[in-house]
Amino acid sequence: MTKLILLRHCQAEGNLKRFFQGRIDSDITDTGRLQIAQAAELLSSEPIDVIYTTSLQRARKTADGINIYHEAPLFIDDGLIEIDPGEWEGRYLTDIEREYPEQYYNWRNDPAAFAAPGGETMEDVYNRTSKALMNIVRENKGKTICIVSHGCAIKNMMCFLRGLPVSRIKEVPLGTNTSVNVIGFDDAMKPTIIMDNYTDHLQKTFGERI
Repeated sequence: MTKLILLRHCQAEGNLKRFFQGRIDSDITDTGRLQIAQAAELLSSEPIDVIYTTSLQRARKTADGINIYHEAPLFIDDGLIEIDPGEWEGRYLTDIEREYPEQYYNWRNDPAAFAAPGGETMEDVYNRTSKALMNIVRENKGKTICIVSHGCAIKNMMCFLRGLPVSRIKEVPLGTNTSVNVIGFDDAMKPTIIMDNYTDHLQKTFGERI
């Protein structure tokens, strides 16, 4: 069996300050560093053979923290990167909601219909990330793989892994920072979701799920 651990990056400045951090390379927070430590401890006994992440430092620093216990080969694959939000990049969510009411409504309530002004559609993200994910899985058949990616990107990957089209992406929850998903693949590359948005490791630090 091929095993995939799909992990969202830790808290970064955009998560804390509530601005849209699609491709913007915002740094991680102190809370994010604690989240990395807890996620790394959780995964310390996993036999991780290889790690993939994106070029953005919030994902890369999370992947580096996980890799302290494994010293696995680590690769950058921007097929896994966050949505390109176009004109929304770096804008505060309150301003986006006021200036782009229709698009913001879709982002929150009808994500399948979302198209970022000057950026990607949700379908673009679904196609890009599912292709990158399956290429990684096929190249690492029989291994335990860790992918560290981003919220919207992982939401799309989990939609694909559930066998759902992008039109049903609203049914897939958005995982919190350092939430963990585990997926097994049989020899035919058919996925089975073993763990979905696990966050119990965060209780040690924060006293409750965040």
